Amino acid sequence: METVRFPAKPFYVTYKDFHTDKLMRIKRRPPQANHSMLPTDIVELKTTKNDDWQAGDSETIKHVSYRNPNILQLENDSGQTTFVRSDVVLLKEQVADRGVPSVDDFKRNKYLLWP
Repeated sequence: METVRFPAKPFYVTYKDFHTDKLMRIKRRPPQANHSMLPTDIVELKTTKNDDWQAGDSETIKHVSYRNPNILQLENDSGQTTFVRSDVVLLKEQVADRGVPSVDDFKRNKYLLWP
């Protein structure tokens, strides 16, 4: 199994502390990816999520979040999407090109970028 390197570049999160009424800024680092799945790969769900996402269904990975690479966005044949952890899917077919050693293009990964 080939290893896909996801970036571990730290990012900053700014939030308002309601107890002190001050803006707080903390540094976070994305967790290490525990899979080698990329967008356009085909995966199979291990568990049933709801009526639209049954166990054993084959779905396509639409997106892998930069800030949490262990959360995958799946898309089914009818265009519906959902988010699942990487440990509840099995990699069925590697469709994405594995020639690129990393997916660290932060500017392309615009989905799920919270402040």
